[in-house]
This record gives sequence, C-alpha cells and structure tokens, in this order.
Amino acid sequence: MRRAMSKKSKQKKRLTTNPSSQVDRYLDLIGHQIFKGDYAGAVTNCERLLNFLPKNGPQRIQTLDQLGTAQAMLQNFPRSYAAYTEALSLDPNDAALWFNRGMASRFTSRFGRSLRDYERAKELNIRPELEKKLEEELKVAREVAEKTLKLRGPDFTLDQLIEQEDLFQEGLLLTEEGEWEEAEQAFRASIAMDDCLPQPWGNLGISLMMQERYDEAEEAFKRALAMDPGYTLVKKNLAALPKIRRTGLAPIVDIRDPFKSSKLKQSITFIKE
Repeated sequence: MRRAMSKKSKQKKRLTTNPSSQVDRYLDLIGHQIFKGDYAGAVTNCERLLNFLPKNGPQRIQTLDQLGTAQAMLQNFPRSYAAYTEALSLDPNDAALWFNRGMASRFTSRFGRSLRDYERAKELNIRPELEKKLEEELKVAREVAEKTLKLRGPDFTLDQLIEQEDLFQEGLLLTEEGEWEEAEQAFRASIAMDDCLPQPWGNLGISLMMQERYDEAEEAFKRALAMDPGYTLVKKNLAALPKIRRTGLAPIVDIRDPFKSSKLKQSITFIKE
C-alpha cells in the first residue's frame, strides 16, 4: 500500500505546482489575515511560505514585509526587525522597507539605526502621500537619537551608537537562547563603548548569575542600581542571590523587552504597498 503523503509534502506539492499563482494566492490570504487582525495566523503562513520560496525574488521580499508587519502587531519587535532586515538585504532600494524597519528599529531600542533607516527612506523618495508621515517619524527619530547621543558625550558618533545598540540587542537574543557566556561578552562590549545606562549592567548580572559567578553578578547588579535605584528587576535578582548561592538553583530569568508590555498597536504605522 502506498504510504500517505506527509502534510509537509502535500504543502510543498501545492506550492510547487504552478508556483507563482499558488504563492500569489497565499500572499493574498496573508494580506487578508493582517487586515482582519489575525496576526498569529499571518505569521504562521508567512513562515510556511518562506520555507518553500527561493532565497531571493520579489515574492520572498513581499512575504518578509508581511511577516515584519504581523510580528510587529504582535509586539514581537526583534522578529519584525529581523524580517525587514532580510527583506532589505534583497531589495535595498525600497523606501517602504526602510520606513518599516525604522519603526522596528525604534521598538527594539535601536534609536541610532532608526534615524538612519528613516533618512534612507527619505533619500529613496517615498510615495508622495506618505511624505508627511515620514517627516513626522524622521523628526521623532532625530530627537530621540540626539538625546541618546547626548548621554554619551560630545565625541560619541551615530555610528558608534548604532554599534552599541546592536551589541545590547545581540546580548538580549543570546540570553533568550541560553547562551550565557556569549551574552556576557555582548553586554561587556556594549558597556565598554560607553558606560551610561543601567540595563547592560542588569543583563550582564543575569548572564553571570546563570553561570554561577555570583560575586561578579552581585557587583553588576549593584552597578545597575547605582545608576537607577528604582530598577525593580535588578532589586529582585539581587535579593534572590543569597538563596541562589545556598541552593545552587537557577532562578526563572525574566528579561523584559521595554516595549513588550506597552499598548503600542494603535501607534504603529507600517507602509503597505
């Protein structure tokens, strides 16, 4: 008896028979899901489609754009940023993609890159009906980047800010993956560029704690609290350290994206073709 075709094989067959029309129908479905607010369903279908699309081409770019929008509306901003970054690697001359990544950059605390992204969108002559919105976002991005640079002193450049913010975000992604030594190195590199914020110290402390380097973790937590005495998560971790030292039991680590819990959906504007 012939074995039943696996679900994945059936999906692949559907997408490889008259592939262009099949993909177009899938993209129409995804667009409808986003319009109706079914963002989780849109993400699922985008990821399924990306598994079968070639590594370049307009349909992959469109799928990544849809994925970036759906992830952002779910407030999964790091994944939204990653989707737009891949799309831009395939089409760096699309002003709308630069605009959309500018938004994702902002909501992953990449304030320097957000400014650069919006500037790039303007250079590429975004659609006339969106020029006003772009100017508004560019103004906000410039103000935020200038304030962020001011914290670091007059000699700190926008390129350095972009590098530092990328290091911090890399550290966060590594902590999510449980790569504590690598996360430690990313946070230390971020701090070495300029030591003006408590968050890198707080996350460095968590990385050290998870490696059972408790004395170093305590020093990092205290450094974070010296910069921000109201840093609640660091206070909790510091208070838990004595028990962790005694029992050797790793805590349930809570690393929050500062934008994750805020109600941002109404304030996010993504450009759709």
